[in-house]
Amino acid sequence: MDIRKKAATTVGALALAFAGILGAAGQSAAASNGQQIVFADTRGDTYSVYLVGTNQNGEHATICFNTPNRNTYVGGWWWKGEVSYIGWAGANCTGASRGSYRATVPTYQTDTDWYTISN
Repeated sequence: MDIRKKAATTVGALALAFAGILGAAGQSAAASNGQQIVFADTRGDTYSVYLVGTNQNGEHATICFNTPNRNTYVGGWWWKGEVSYIGWAGANCTGASRGSYRATVPTYQTDTDWYTISN
């Protein structure tokens, strides 16, 4: 193998290794400073949820999400500390309220990045 091919191979391998490290850092950094939410519709009558709380950066955050399944995973949003949420009878946080709730989302869990809240 000539020197140019060897150098290109080495640079390529280093780039892949570095990309793998960077990709892992984003996930683990968020996972150690907040959790994603799973909403468990134990009542079976909640079709959307309005959630208010603190994100992984310590900023106030709100989201309305539809709950088409008994367990709805809300990925891409990271929460920590106290969250408040209201269940709604209709999609897009409309209709009659199905109750208001509070939960304390841990900053870190050893076995998962998902924290379950329910009605």
